Amino acid sequence: MVKEWYKPKRHSGFDKDKTVKDNVRTMMLNADHRKSEKGRLLQVGRQAQALANVTTDRKHRRKPKQ
Repeated sequence: MVKEWYKPKRHSGFDKDKTVKDNVRTMMLNADHRKSEKGRLLQVGRQAQALANVTTDRKHRRKPKQ
């Protein structure tokens, strides 16, 4: 069965109106601090990819992938 809406396990702080740099900074601050820095970077990358996969707006679909 296909889920209609993306429900993340953890709020990333991503906002489509922010710059890429600001989004990465916010997502890193909201990442799990129990992980190493490499683990947090992987978590942020996976969250951004998941957001890009569910975004329907063409302009903002490319933004998390940058």
